[in-house]
Amino acid sequence: MLRTISGFDRIGEENAFAVLARATALTAQGKDIINLGIGQPDFKTPTHIVEAAIKALKDGHHGYTPANGLLSTREAVARRTLTTTGVEVSPENIIIVPGGKVTMFAAIMIFGEAGAEILYPDPAFPFTAR
Repeated sequence: MLRTISGFDRIGEENAFAVLARATALTAQGKDIINLGIGQPDFKTPTHIVEAAIKALKDGHHGYTPANGLLSTREAVARRTLTTTGVEVSPENIIIVPGGKVTMFAAIMIFGEAGAEILYPDPAFPFTAR
């Protein structure tokens, strides 16, 4: 029989997904729920985004992107930042990540030196110990 280490028993369900499961269950019961727990949109992906994703796949864009995001995307963010705020930012100083948890992890890794106190919200980064 497969056995895991005892510390594995302390790993709980990621709280944001627990909130999603509860909201989904309540919605299935006919309740009108606005779920702010995980950031899952309550609308279909816009058609132009679906079409762009299909085109990208057909054009051979498969697999992982660079860890800091595609250069073209970081350049677009730099242009948008300059247009909307007047602040010039180098694409080299922009990181594109797939969500808030990765952003929090990166911030903690950057600023979390020994002795630093870091407060973070809950639901939070996965796997919050029980």
